Amino acid sequence: MFPKPKIVISKCFFEPVRYDGGIISEPFVENLKKYIESVTFCPEIALGLKVPRPRILIVKIKESERLIQPETGKDLTEDMLKVCQKALAEFKEIDGFLLKAKSPSCGVKSTKLYQNEKIIGKTSGFFARLASETYPYLPLEDEGRLKDFKIRDHFLIRIFAFAEWREFLKDPSPSKLVNFHSRHKYLLMSYNQEFLKKLGQIVASSQYSFQEKLSLYEKYFYRAFQRKTTIRRHINTLQHIFGHISKKLTSKEKRHFFELLEKLKKGWIELSTLLELLKSWALRFEKEYFLFQSYLEPYPAELIKDPE
Repeated sequence: MFPKPKIVISKCFFEPVRYDGGIISEPFVENLKKYIESVTFCPEIALGLKVPRPRILIVKIKESERLIQPETGKDLTEDMLKVCQKALAEFKEIDGFLLKAKSPSCGVKSTKLYQNEKIIGKTSGFFARLASETYPYLPLEDEGRLKDFKIRDHFLIRIFAFAEWREFLKDPSPSKLVNFHSRHKYLLMSYNQEFLKKLGQIVASSQYSFQEKLSLYEKYFYRAFQRKTTIRRHINTLQHIFGHISKKLTSKEKRHFFELLEKLKKGWIELSTLLELLKSWALRFEKEYFLFQSYLEPYPAELIKDPE
């Protein structure tokens, strides 16, 4: 049973608050709603803009990006910044952001940037960029970017890992911290071995108080997942797990495993194929330590693909 990540999500996925009075229906977001605690927010509604309303655009004026309402000529930049800063200061214990693509307030590197009434490139919406600055180690994506498998996988791994950390903090203890670190050992290995080592040192150290350990562990745990992992790191992690199980395998099973590794390396098969194979061996040989690992199933499997 996975704890529910607490996600700040654009209100237009739930209510008709877009500038044209529309509501967004996107398969992945609809599926995700069942697994998360949603904190809905619309910067434009918080700013006091009505539904429907004249469009607002991000316009480059000299060296500055401004939020302009062309129909009225209003510059809403400063008011929007105040509204966003106020909201971000009030969010508590959140695990990430899922925002509306292309929006002048919420788009993540997907919002049109104008100059002299012409599109000159892409930028991020004002709320999205402030959220990234305020919570630099939390995942922040829009639904457009999450159509990319690697970006979606990275986003889901992070929000569910961070939700599990928040759940742990409700009733922490030294033994539970050891347990938490053990559960995420191979997931951390697949992302950053340096941080895995650092986190292990924090857990084992006698020079910190327990509260200091919690603070330090959180700091490095969140940073460990900042950059996407790679197939090379996955292969290294898979080989580590395989090394603990291989003594009980036949020579044909071992050869099959390494053939699959080569196919994974070439992009012919998905990582999930190897994970399911290792899980089946862990079940067969009653390797509870590996079945306990978040790496084998870091988030609900139903979320990686859109529903039919």
